[in-house]
Amino acid sequence: MKLTVNQKVLEKALSHANWIIEKKQTVPILGYILFQASKENGTLVLTATNMDMTIVDTLRCQVDIGGSYCLPASLLYEIVRKISSGANVCFESSNDQNAIKVTSNKASFSIHYMDSDGFPPIASADYPVSFALNTKTFKKAVDVAKVAMLQDNTRFHLNGIHMHHDTDPGINNINFVATDLFRIACVSINTPPNIQSMPPIIMSKRTVLELIKLIDGGADANVNVSVSENRISFGLESSDSIKTEFSSRLINGSFPEYKSALDVSNDKILVVNTSDFIDALERVSTVVTDSTSSIKLNIYQDKLVLEGVSREFGTANDEIEASFNGFEMFEICFNSRYLLEILGQIETPEVKLLLAESNSSTIISPTDTSEKLDIEMVFAVMPIEIVKT
Repeated sequence: MKLTVNQKVLEKALSHANWIIEKKQTVPILGYILFQASKENGTLVLTATNMDMTIVDTLRCQVDIGGSYCLPASLLYEIVRKISSGANVCFESSNDQNAIKVTSNKASFSIHYMDSDGFPPIASADYPVSFALNTKTFKKAVDVAKVAMLQDNTRFHLNGIHMHHDTDPGINNINFVATDLFRIACVSINTPPNIQSMPPIIMSKRTVLELIKLIDGGADANVNVSVSENRISFGLESSDSIKTEFSSRLINGSFPEYKSALDVSNDKILVVNTSDFIDALERVSTVVTDSTSSIKLNIYQDKLVLEGVSREFGTANDEIEASFNGFEMFEICFNSRYLLEILGQIETPEVKLLLAESNSSTIISPTDTSEKLDIEMVFAVMPIEIVKT
C-alpha cells in the first residue's frame, strides 16, 4: 500500500472512527481501523466497528499502490492530529518490518499493523425502507428529542429515541419521541410518502449521541436513512472530501404509548417570554441544591413569580411579565433543570404552557410553530408536589 492523503481530511475521518471504538477492548482487533486503499477508484476507505455500531468513511486521495491493513485507531489519530494542519500524509507498507511507514514533512513513524483478514465482518442488512431528509431538519429533530431520553440503562427501551411514522389520518410525518417518565419530548417533521412503510424503531442513546456529532447541522444537504428490522443506517457527506456511512443496531423493545399524555385538555394557558423565563429560572435555581431542583411558579394574570427555597443557603425570588387566562393565582412546582433543558430547545420569542392542576402534567410548546425549520415540537413535563413551608 502506498498513498497520500490530506491531514485535515484524514484527521476528521479518524475522529469519527474513534468515537465508536471503546477505550478498553477485550478483543484487540476492535481497537483497530481497517484501511482499504484502491488505486482504481482513488479512494481510501476507513472502517471501524464495536460490533453494534459501524462507521465507514470514504476519502478521495492519491493511491499509488492499493492494499488493505488494520492500524491502531487511537495511536494513529494522535499521530495525525499532531501533524501540521493541512499537510500531506504518506502511508507506505513494508512487508519486511510488518509495519506501515507514516511520513509528513520531516516527521516519520513506523506503525505495526494487523492483517485485514482478522477484522470482524461488517454487519450487513437488507434495508427495505430508505428515504432522504434534510440534514439541518433531521439534526434539529434528534437534538430536541434527546433532552428527554432516560439516563437509566436498565430500562433499555426508554434509553433512546423512538422513531415512527405518524398514523393519524391525513398526516405524513415522522415523529421522534423520548421520555424519562418525568418528561416527554415529541418532534415531528414532514417526510416523503415512502416513509409510511417504515416500522416503529428505537435508536439507542449511544447511536443518537454519535449521530449528532457526525451530522453537520449547517450543511444544506440530505442524510439518507435506511431502516431494517434490527438496524438503521445513515449515509451522509460529512465534508466535501468524506462520504460517511454510519449504521447501528436498533433496540429490541416496545416504546410506551405516549400520545394520550400529550393530547390533554389543559385549559389554563400561560404565555411568557422564552428568554426572560430562562434567565429567571437560572437566577432562582442558583440557591436550590437538592436533587429535585424544585422551583415554585406563582402565576398571576399579568406576571410570573418564581420562588426557590434552600434550607442550607436561603431563598430566591424573581418576577417576569406573563399572560395568564386564569382569574385566580395558580401555583405549580417543577424541577428547574427539566424546564431549562426544554426551554433551551425552543427558538420562538414566546413559549406557551398549558396547565391543568398542580399535580397534572403541563404541556409546553412554542407559541409559533412556523419556525425556520420544517419542524413541530411539543413537550410534557410532570410537576413536583408542592411542599408547604
